[in-house]
Amino acid sequence: MEAALTERQAEAMDVLTDHENGITEVLFGGSAGGGKSYIACAWIITCCLQYPGTRYLMGRAVLKALKETTLNTFFDVCRMWGLKRDTHWTFNTKDNIIRFDEKYGGSEILLKDLFQYPSDPEFDSLGSLEITAAIIDEVSQITQKAKDIVMSRIRYKLDDYGLIPKMLLVTNPAKNWAYSQFYKPFKEGTLKEYRAFIPALPGDNEFLSDHYVHNLEKLEDAEKQRLLYGNWEYDDDSATMIKYAKIVECFRPKNLGGRRYISADIARMGRDKTVVGVWEGMMLIRIETMAKNKIPEAADLIKRLRFEHKVHSENIVIDQDGLGSGVLDLIDGAVGIVNNAAPIRVEGQKENFSNLKSQLYFYLANYVNNEKIYIRCSADERELITAELETVKKKNVDNDGKFSVLPKQEVKELIGRSPDYSDMLAYRMWFEITNQSRYI
Repeated sequence: MEAALTERQAEAMDVLTDHENGITEVLFGGSAGGGKSYIACAWIITCCLQYPGTRYLMGRAVLKALKETTLNTFFDVCRMWGLKRDTHWTFNTKDNIIRFDEKYGGSEILLKDLFQYPSDPEFDSLGSLEITAAIIDEVSQITQKAKDIVMSRIRYKLDDYGLIPKMLLVTNPAKNWAYSQFYKPFKEGTLKEYRAFIPALPGDNEFLSDHYVHNLEKLEDAEKQRLLYGNWEYDDDSATMIKYAKIVECFRPKNLGGRRYISADIARMGRDKTVVGVWEGMMLIRIETMAKNKIPEAADLIKRLRFEHKVHSENIVIDQDGLGSGVLDLIDGAVGIVNNAAPIRVEGQKENFSNLKSQLYFYLANYVNNEKIYIRCSADERELITAELETVKKKNVDNDGKFSVLPKQEVKELIGRSPDYSDMLAYRMWFEITNQSRYI
């Protein structure tokens, strides 16, 4: 059977069905109405019929949303192709598995929830799952780890049919790993050879209703930029202090070496972490974390890092709110940060910040936006740091009073955890300010 495809959809199908091109990850991304879900379902159905006995994953962050969106598109494609439920395929609503009849290959499609729940950070729920290929819808809502875990499960019956692992990712523009791994390298001509990016716009889809486009035109500007124009460089919040593209640049190696420092955010309670960073100038060269700790344990960690990296005690800064005060007592000569203290005077002048923490974060935003920080870290740490820096926002942006940042509790509500990494980064700014760096 032959599907009616747009030019962009046909391009995606060509890449997905070519098992000699070495491309294993395909991002089909852009505006709403670009036919992303259609091509995902068309490809997976084609695979089921072409390769008998294979198994596929259809995933999204929330299973309920998957069943209300992508699954309905699957039903639509089947109807258009004359594939009837309970004749050609069945859908078990209890185990969320689509099974094609043995007469039509007997392949399966597993519907999966891919949200990274705190109770299952390593996606153990996927167990020893083995699949032949995967589609993940709205990857703006899942973590890079979720994508990587699913990719690691693609091995089922590949050799039987001479296939290579293939994963199709679909999304509207998003400032997450999809931007840094696919869109930005695509624009710069540095996209890794095993990846492909295919942009999608409503204008590419000649089957789209004019009413759909008219409705997109009525959206607020930020959403219009994303969903109508497929703009990946949109800025949807005037309160946002750090540009996403500049956050990405933090992780590109650069020589910003100098005197060595340690900055530490000490866990207070609950799921907060103790996060300690070792710096050479403005290069963060090492990060150590402790999920749960007592005061002596945190102090011992800082002392060990101080000894290993030969950091002078006066170049150590510690958040002394809560348990941090006890840690500070055990590190002779270290500087203590009281977040709600008065801002530091710069060159004898008082700066217009509501408190010290706001001042530190405004300086941090300035340094990141001017590419004056390099962060060396693991992929998991990079994702956590990126999420935290994206939520550095001004509070009361329309207020003419003192400058302040969003309180920690509100940040916790946005990202579901404490911003321990960004706090550690912000505390490093103490030395930049006290060395009389002028805020720009």
